[in-house]
Formats: sequence, C-alpha cells, structure tokens
Amino acid sequence: MRTRAAESAKALAIGIWLAIVALAIGQEGQQKFASRIRDLDATEFLTRETAMLQLLEAGPAVLPALRPVLTGGSLEATSRALFIVRQVGLAADLDGQDQAGQLLAELAERKEAPALARRASAALAELTQQRSVQALAELEQLGAKIARTQGAGIIVFDDPPLSVEIGEAFRGDETDLRRLKWIIDVPILILSGKQVTDAWVKEATALPGLEELHLYQASISDAGLAPLAEHPGIRQLGIYHTAVHDDVLGQLTKLPLLSFLKLYGTQVTKEGVARFMSTSGVAVDFRRGAFMGVGGHDDPDGCRIVTVHRGSPAHTAGILPGDIVTKFGGAPVTNFSGLTDLIAPREFGEDVEVELAREELGNGMRRSVTVKVTLGAWEVETAVQNRRR
Repeated sequence: MRTRAAESAKALAIGIWLAIVALAIGQEGQQKFASRIRDLDATEFLTRETAMLQLLEAGPAVLPALRPVLTGGSLEATSRALFIVRQVGLAADLDGQDQAGQLLAELAERKEAPALARRASAALAELTQQRSVQALAELEQLGAKIARTQGAGIIVFDDPPLSVEIGEAFRGDETDLRRLKWIIDVPILILSGKQVTDAWVKEATALPGLEELHLYQASISDAGLAPLAEHPGIRQLGIYHTAVHDDVLGQLTKLPLLSFLKLYGTQVTKEGVARFMSTSGVAVDFRRGAFMGVGGHDDPDGCRIVTVHRGSPAHTAGILPGDIVTKFGGAPVTNFSGLTDLIAPREFGEDVEVELAREELGNGMRRSVTVKVTLGAWEVETAVQNRRR
C-alpha cells in the first residue's frame, strides 16, 4: 500500500511536469488540460468519462500533458490516458499518429516500470493493428492497388494483403507514403511511374515486413537505393526500365538477405553484373528490356510454346501455342532457357525473325513458318511476376 508521502511526491512530480508543458502550449490551454487530467481519477464515473472525451477532442496537443499520468498516475487514470493516446493515433493527422506511436513505444521500453511497459506494449500492438487496416484503406482510396491472396478465383478479404502497388494512378504524394510504416504483414511493395524518386524509396524502407521491392520506370538516382541498407529483411529486388547504372549495385551489397535481383531495361552493364555476382553471391536476372510474351518448355527440336500472352508481341506476330521455336534472329534455339537467353540482350522495339515448326491440322506433319516479331517492353505486372529461371 502506498504511503501518503509517496503519493505527495508523485503529485508534486506531476505538477512540475505540467508546469513545464505549460510553457510550451500556453498557460490557459494547460490549465484546461490539468483540470481534465485530474478528473481522469475522479470519484464519479461521469466526471471521469467527460474528462476523457474532452481530452480526446484536443487531439495531439494533449499528448505531452499525459506523460506524467501515464508514468505515475493511478490504474484508472493510466488506463484512460492510454486509451486517449491510442485513439489519437487513429484519428489524428499523420504527425499526430507518429507522436502517439512514439509515445507508446517509449513507454513500452521502460524497464523500471514493467507493468506500465506491458500495458503500453499491448496498446501499441492494438494501435498498430488498427492503423495497418486504416493505412491500407487510405492508400487504396488514394489510388494504390492492394492485392490479396486468391483461391479458386475468389478473393479472400480476411487474409492479409500480399502486395501494395503505388503507380501512376496514385493521387497522393510523398507525405502520404508515411502510412507505409504502419502497415504490417505485407511482403511485396511495387512503386511504378516517373513520380517515384529517391525520397519514395526512403519511405518504402519503413514498411516493416518488406521482403520484395519492385521499381518500374522510376526516376531514381544510383544513390537512391542506399536507404535499403536500413531494411535488412529484403530478399528480392526488381528494377525495370529505370536508368540506373553500375554504381547502383554497390548499394545492394549491404543487404544481407538479398538473394535475387532482376534488372530489366536498365543502364547497368553486363560486366558490372558479373562483378556484383562474383562478390555478393546474389543471383541476377539481367535483361536489356525486350519482351516477347511466351511461355514454353524444352522440346527435342527446340522450344515448344505453351502459352502466348494476349496482346504481347508474340501474339501480335501470330505465334501459337504448340509452335516449336527453332531459330530466333538466325540463332538456333535448343530449349526454353536458350530462347530466353537470346531475347535477354535485345532492346525493346527491335524487329526479330523467328522461325517456327508448326504442326498441320489432321496429318501431324510440320511445316516451317517464319514470323517477324517487334519486341516490346516489359509491363509492370509481367515483370514483377516473372520468377527466377
């Protein structure tokens, strides 16, 4: 049971703190806060409830004044103060949300007050969960695409999102990307479009569960990926149709878990990729940026086409599923990997002759067909979904 002297000392400490805060937010405002904060521990329930609601209306401005109650108030007052902080973290602007989260994080680290630390940690976990859902909804309203797990053609909305794509349809700005820090359990982030700058990449590193980052047609510099070193959980990185050079690879050697890098349509050189692979051990899918749009498997006579992407250069040129690619640009094709290797050094926009063996209907005979394919550029969805060979 606490002594009267201890209670008096705690009240004095709270009074001193409130006096300090008064200098920052004004005497009149502080007097209102002080009165309402004292009422958080009032005898009557209605008084306590009214005080809490009035403090909530003050928003982020009340947070500094709540510190002494959080660290030295009664169980009732502390519980209500924690509720206020959590609600401010949900309802306030981005700065207020950050302040509320930081305050709870500081309290959760107070080892000298384990009971308070546990309660603050629980409040922070609840706030983070709620803010994650809210941040996703806000980004989606601004034009971001949220992809969720799909099964049997049905989107399961209860499952955590698989990826967030922020592209040219996004109506927000760099400030809105601060919401990424609150989103949990999203492993894939896709940033596409000329509006993607070095500052956007820095905001991306705040996404806690980030494992894959994909950048498409971005306006970043070679030094723009340096902040990724602050996010050691990244395992895969894709850079597509973005004018980065060999110097960008030096930033990636600092990522301990990076195992796969895709470079499509960049200014990185083949020699730079070879040096990076030898020093880092990271697997690299390096392509100049040309895209034909087929899937296939090995055949004794070359590469048998299994799928042709609708609207792709291959589809436009008349290549069909079942065709066997025997030559690409005059070079023999021995298997699907060989076809991919022949496409990889090509630039999009190039015209290439592709020789095919096509089966005649009904008689099983094959005839030779030659088509001219105008290679295209990788689209963001196809580039992201393309996995390592």
